[in-house]
Amino acid sequence: MPTSLPTKAQSRTPSILVVDDEPRLRTFLTEALQEKGYLVEVAEDGAAAVAKARAARFDVALCDLSMPGIGGLQALEQMKGIDPDIEFIIITAHGTLENAIESLRKGAFDFLQKPIVLKDLLFSIGKALERRDLRERLGLFELSRTIFSTLDPDELHVKVVQSAIQVLRADDASLMLVDAAGRLSIALSTSLQREILSETHLAIGERVAGRVAQQTEPIVINEGVAGDERFAGVPPFRPIRASIVCPLAVREQLLGVLNVNRVNIVEHYSEHDRRNAMILSSLVALALGNARLHKELQERLQEIQDTREEMIQNEKMLALGNLLSGVAHELNNPLCGVLGYAQLLQQERPEPKLRKGVEVILREAERAAKIVNNLLTFARRERPEKRPLGVNGVLLKAIERKAYDLKVCRIEVRVDLDPKLPLVLGDFHQLQGVFGNLITNAQQAMFESHGRGTLTIASALRDGRVMITLADDGPGIPAEHARRVFDPFFTTREVGKGVGLGLSVAFAIVRDHGGVIRAKPSEGGRGATFIIDLPPAPAEAPEAAGRSGISAAQKPPSGPRVLVADGETHVQDLLVDLLGGMGFRVDTAGSRDGTLAKIRAADYDALIADFGLARLDGRSLLETLRAEKPALARHVIFLASDALNPRVMEFAATSGTLLIGKPFDLDTMRTALRRLFPAPAPEADTVH
Repeated sequence: MPTSLPTKAQSRTPSILVVDDEPRLRTFLTEALQEKGYLVEVAEDGAAAVAKARAARFDVALCDLSMPGIGGLQALEQMKGIDPDIEFIIITAHGTLENAIESLRKGAFDFLQKPIVLKDLLFSIGKALERRDLRERLGLFELSRTIFSTLDPDELHVKVVQSAIQVLRADDASLMLVDAAGRLSIALSTSLQREILSETHLAIGERVAGRVAQQTEPIVINEGVAGDERFAGVPPFRPIRASIVCPLAVREQLLGVLNVNRVNIVEHYSEHDRRNAMILSSLVALALGNARLHKELQERLQEIQDTREEMIQNEKMLALGNLLSGVAHELNNPLCGVLGYAQLLQQERPEPKLRKGVEVILREAERAAKIVNNLLTFARRERPEKRPLGVNGVLLKAIERKAYDLKVCRIEVRVDLDPKLPLVLGDFHQLQGVFGNLITNAQQAMFESHGRGTLTIASALRDGRVMITLADDGPGIPAEHARRVFDPFFTTREVGKGVGLGLSVAFAIVRDHGGVIRAKPSEGGRGATFIIDLPPAPAEAPEAAGRSGISAAQKPPSGPRVLVADGETHVQDLLVDLLGGMGFRVDTAGSRDGTLAKIRAADYDALIADFGLARLDGRSLLETLRAEKPALARHVIFLASDALNPRVMEFAATSGTLLIGKPFDLDTMRTALRRLFPAPAPEADTVH
């Protein structure tokens, strides 16, 4: 159990400002009020009173109505503008009903006539202080209504910080929440820069906020951290005059910490302020707890809804598969006759009018045959041949295959892949087909909508699952279509431009891999997002693969990671087999875009590249590596069909890269790899 820290808050004595141009009255009131335990300041006129109100905070002001320069009512208005909470008692020797009404209308608490009866004055001051306290409590009540008026986290955080500044009369505040890793992270701050917000994570017990998080009550810091023995060893982050740091907890569960600071306000926090902070922090903790419960409930309801829809979709797909298989067989027989006789009629060279009709019959019959073939493909999907593989490699391979079409349609692809993703157990070709279908759909939607676009592809590990996200900036998916896009034959495209089976097949493939694919409705009518959720490969997958007769080259990767960049697929395949047998993890790329995308998305230990790769020669590639991946630039093997070219040889000799001519001897390649990696490599494995 952590040590309880002293709160360090002093009881606060009410402060009174006496404003009068008569010295004897000022002296009398000062002595009388100090004898009753009040802190007293004096001002000889309205201007001096306004100046003092700017420099310090007062609970009550006793102000003469008639003074030279700024009168009592003018002083009241100006001081209320500085501190709306100050209570005003007007005193005068020439009181009239009109003056009294005007004073009360402008915000005075009371109106007393001279000569002053001390008993009446003390009674009025006491009631003014009671009203001030009551107004603070009402303010807290109103703020509680404000805080509890929303369940949206972002909106709630803003209201919490604003309320803290208002209630505790501060000029700076920040809200820290406990993140998934159990650390304190800044959710919102009124002064810290965005970079600091994203980088600041405190363990419980670390620095001031981390230590206060272990307490049960707010802590007051009035002289800065440097001289405070409670926080010995904690260097000050920035100069702050006074702070109240509040732990936020519900039912002994820590939610976060609220930091409220006076950076420019020259006034310490009191025990009265600390009690207000305790009330405020309790309200904030309840509001944050409600918002968290609401979010968890919404996520759970969404999960139930998604599971329900997935079950319905699975049942629908199974039923449709059986139905379509029978229908396709029944359609193929009459189509065979239609196509055959149409071809025979075409061979008879009919007259032009009849020939046109025959051509229509032939074209539409071929189209129908293609649709039937698609139905059979959908109904008779091949069982996936699963093995451990990296999703990032499959994604990049799919992007590489679509690179030309994407470029022609002016589609920019942004890749954000997590290089530390676990492997999944999947069929490379089936998953590549799923990703390729989604990329094609996004490309067509964006190009048809505005002739260009941006496709963002990301991968990440969330809640122990591999998540792949493909988001475009096309016309998006209406909410009413989001649940139907995976239905067979559902399409929003023109007749003849799509059958509507692509996403249905993708759904079935992802389901067969133990995953889920979802379409996210577009927000504001812009952009479609598809999310694929796949389970990671189980730990026993390599052993199971061995028992199933899968070769050692298909075990999960464990050796240095090498990228082979060559436009010839047979060269890629050769190097995959060779390097896999030596224990290396191998990835391949066949184009400039694919090579650069893979280099930027993952951390490779070595690169084997064709010196004459189209649109990316060896010099350009090495310059890119030195700028973006300097460690990889020191482990490059270039393959060159013209390795005896003096310029190529000179480049290899001066750049520190290895050069091997094509065709190459396998022993030469093995020797070059051993030069790059002198230590023995692990057992063989390959990810192609």
